[in-house]
Amino acid sequence: MNNNQNNNDAKIFLDEEMEDTITLVFEDTQVECGIIASFPVGDKDYVALLPLEEVEGLSEDEILLYGYTRKGEDFELIEIQDDDEFDMVADAFDEMLDEAAFNEMEEN
Repeated sequence: MNNNQNNNDAKIFLDEEMEDTITLVFEDTQVECGIIASFPVGDKDYVALLPLEEVEGLSEDEILLYGYTRKGEDFELIEIQDDDEFDMVADAFDEMLDEAAFNEMEEN
């Protein structure tokens, strides 16, 4: 399956301090999340977020995936509603993680 991911535009931040954060609101609770990756799938951009604190209803280390748009300094998250789209984005993110792990193994 080809998801049209352009690896040149993909950025993964797993080994970096999570200086870039975004605050999400879950049912009256604000949760600060670290941005751990941004990547395109097809003609849309996506971001992987990791809550920096425990969130009721989410397992520890659960990654949140959202679409996003950026206009200048404005950054808007878009919830992924379509199951097929979510699966495609999750697969692309998993491939990024696998590639990052493979590259790290080659460097060592």
